[in-house]
Amino acid sequence: MGEWVARLDGMLDAGAVAPPTARANGLTSRAAWEEQRAACADDPGRYHGDIASHTLHWFDPATGEHGAWLTRNEATGRWSGWDASSLEPVVATHAADWRPWSRALNDDDAPFYRWFSGARTNAAFNEVDRHVLAGHGDEPAFLVEGDRWDQSRDGGRGAPVVAYPISRKALLLDVAAAALALQSMGLRTGDRIALNLPNIPAQIAWTEAAKRLGIIYTPVFGGFSDKTLADRIHDAGARVVITADGGWRNAQIIPFKAAYTDPALDLYIAAERAVQVVRDALSKLALNDGHAEQIATGAAEAVAGEITVERRDAMRGVGRALLSLTESGAMDAADASRVRTAVARALVDAGSTVERVVVVRYTAQADVPWREGRDVWEDDVLAPARAKLLDAAKSLGYHVTDDQSLRALPDRDVVRVVWSLVPPLALDAEFPLFFIYTSGSTGKPKGVVHVHGGWTAGIAHTMRISFDARPGDVMYVVADPGWITGQSYMISAALTTRVTSVLAESAPVFPSAGRFASIIERYGVNIFKAGVTFLKYVMQDPQHAEDVKQYDVSSLRVATFCAEPTSPTVQEFGMAL
Repeated sequence: MGEWVARLDGMLDAGAVAPPTARANGLTSRAAWEEQRAACADDPGRYHGDIASHTLHWFDPATGEHGAWLTRNEATGRWSGWDASSLEPVVATHAADWRPWSRALNDDDAPFYRWFSGARTNAAFNEVDRHVLAGHGDEPAFLVEGDRWDQSRDGGRGAPVVAYPISRKALLLDVAAAALALQSMGLRTGDRIALNLPNIPAQIAWTEAAKRLGIIYTPVFGGFSDKTLADRIHDAGARVVITADGGWRNAQIIPFKAAYTDPALDLYIAAERAVQVVRDALSKLALNDGHAEQIATGAAEAVAGEITVERRDAMRGVGRALLSLTESGAMDAADASRVRTAVARALVDAGSTVERVVVVRYTAQADVPWREGRDVWEDDVLAPARAKLLDAAKSLGYHVTDDQSLRALPDRDVVRVVWSLVPPLALDAEFPLFFIYTSGSTGKPKGVVHVHGGWTAGIAHTMRISFDARPGDVMYVVADPGWITGQSYMISAALTTRVTSVLAESAPVFPSAGRFASIIERYGVNIFKAGVTFLKYVMQDPQHAEDVKQYDVSSLRVATFCAEPTSPTVQEFGMAL
């Protein structure tokens, strides 16, 4: 450690730029940190409750005729927000010490803690609606950059083929259309969906739509195998899967639906369901009860410990049991063949429990595999939803003719149109938001549940403390929404704190190691977050560092690296870029 400190001192003495002074993060000294730590240890409910009260808006049914969405001003302690019916600004008469929950921390059943008992909020409202209500609708929520690269642009340095902003107002309308589409498929609060998409705007719209309605989603990384995807879908109990015809990666098309979604749904079946199908088939064959149980047990043992299995896995267990019965003379070969045929047919006929697969037409591939009655193009479910939004606007007296004129309405009018059809639901603070799975590097992957209240407030607070983030900053997170970093910082925390997020489909080092630096320069990125592996890749070849130096990254104020410990050597290299 002493050697590393000496290196850092040497870099600063040599003229390296010292870290900027924090403005949003108040913990700039050891004493301040110790004070906050002591306050949290003394009363964690009060400590985290105070943070959550001014970080999020909470629904208060007692303010106004139909309730209001309120937040506490950190400086004055006053509660204010918007009336849930009129959308007009309101200042509540609550005392400064009022809180929307009956108990900030319920630790009666520790370590199963519950936060903000009795309070209601909604992650989508905090991430999308409230910023439009506050008049920031034209501000970019995301800066979208596609994978493909045109080296002839920008004086030979190259530039992306596809790049454009998505305003907060446009995002709200996209989210509303997706929410209406989810409702049209029969999904309601508490239902589950799975998302298996590339890093594209559709990923954001469907994610926020689910949050809006209290539909629990599970995001699955686009590079996972069909078996892993099947496990996630079935473990989460997803009724609907949202995928794409394909995505771009290093200028190559990855056929998402054909390579991942279809095999996950067509080749695999939930293990417990496979066993039940075997039992049901055996019950129709009038077998000796002991024989039927031995065969069913054989199937169960063959699939034990798995979430999903191929049908042949269950059949192997059936086959072993039948072999044992015929070798012992308890069953003749003809009966064994009859049983094997009946069980195999039943397993083949047992299709996926997923009711609908929504396919985003992104790469425009020809001959996408299709299952009638299950698969539907995203455009076909969004078009009626967008028509409903236009009709709602017209019924409210707005002169609109298409999506463009709808998006041109003033911010609060756009919210009024959206809320007339699909307002954000005020959900219990502990209501599940999404499931996401651990990597499985230390065992089997485990599904982790995050909620609307504590998780959303917590990660938003880390934007202030860990990243010194301020509204209007631009943040580039090298991540996929299938990993918790993508869900937390590329999407939720950036949106909640009104930070513009870069949504880059591309690999950060394609077509050269300077790609990430070009993004920083192009969008004036202030906050950069990536995995340590990324930095190690850049360090591998001196040419990589030269590629990076083509670009001006002076807009960066904060850079953090995650996923594994950062060695002093790697840290020094990153600081010197």
